[in-house]
Amino acid sequence: MDSDNSCDRDACLGRDHVATVALTLLLGGSVIALVGQHTAAQAGPAIVLSLLLAALGTMPLLYCLHVLNQQLPVAGLQGLLRAGWGRASGGLLGGMLLLELVATSAGAAQSMASHLRVFLLRCGIDAGNAMPDQLAAVFGLLLLGVVGLLPRRRAVLVACALLTMKIGIGLLLLALAARYVHYALWIPWLPEATAPYRFGLGGVLAASVPLLGVFASVGLALGFPGTGRQENARQPLLLAGMLLLAMLLLIVLAALQAGLVEFPALASTRPLSVALQQHPQLHWMMPLLPLAGAAGLAALLLVLMGVAARLAMQLWPAARHAAPGLRARLAYGAVVLSAAMLALVLPVGALPVLPGPATLLVMAALCLAVLRVQASSSRVLPVLAPVAAALCVLAAVERMRVWPG
Repeated sequence: MDSDNSCDRDACLGRDHVATVALTLLLGGSVIALVGQHTAAQAGPAIVLSLLLAALGTMPLLYCLHVLNQQLPVAGLQGLLRAGWGRASGGLLGGMLLLELVATSAGAAQSMASHLRVFLLRCGIDAGNAMPDQLAAVFGLLLLGVVGLLPRRRAVLVACALLTMKIGIGLLLLALAARYVHYALWIPWLPEATAPYRFGLGGVLAASVPLLGVFASVGLALGFPGTGRQENARQPLLLAGMLLLAMLLLIVLAALQAGLVEFPALASTRPLSVALQQHPQLHWMMPLLPLAGAAGLAALLLVLMGVAARLAMQLWPAARHAAPGLRARLAYGAVVLSAAMLALVLPVGALPVLPGPATLLVMAALCLAVLRVQASSSRVLPVLAPVAAALCVLAAVERMRVWPG
């Protein structure tokens, strides 16, 4: 890992690397489980409409980030926060985000260990007593920490391979399970409302809020180390493209699992496994699902720890006089060890597995920062920026309500 000022061949990321980072943030976590839970609890098969609304609601945020990157030629999220809100407020927001990223890395590592334990169990190997999930999470964090010390391009390629495994298993499932979809399970597509935010249009809108929180976390890609300043202005446009791709993949998988089993049964942390249990012809794929989940979480860990290490390096004034390479490695090591301690000490399920309130509040602050630094006479921005900030705050409030999910 190198400093932000250097941009050699191994340190600088291209557009394909940034796209990998964005897709990892969107699809690497347990987002399909979130989709299944809100399918069962709020939207029914109309969850596909919730996904569409969530993606549309994220577009004002990406537009604000695009304008902000054009106005402020600085590197990273912390640079944007300081330029828009000053050193003190920017440092406070960056510190909140850093703490959340470390906690989320620990929670994602515990979830990855749980997925691997289920994978081994479905393969006939019971490793639960030999190595608890907390200890397995620590080993996973240390191993991925070593991978993260590779040059940035190589670390992103490892994340790309892991994410490809997850998406590939998902596409294989789609190709093989599509013939077992019962269209009658999609009827009624929009169930009648049984409560203000359960089914009906109210349920669709309510389900779109947490999904918007997941989609808005794609803005963390701006904080990943290795992107040259000359590429900053084009990053949000690339993020928008990756957001649309992720939305389409999730819509297809959401429709698939709702067509394999009655949607109330999807109220599970592993809804795809529940859907496959109803079809004996697909039981052979059961071990692949936790393997895909573990691969996606490992890719997400590489990205989250990279963003956290860059934030820690920018927030660590005492280390600014150290050599750039040494400072980056010290920051990365501090992030990995902090996450490992949390994963070892706290019980499984006590930590978040997806970026949460602090990430969304930082995104809201960046949207409002556009109004503080915007120099052009845009008529759209004074409307879009408060709307984008309000949506991020709404998603943050909803995430705090279900913390640490």
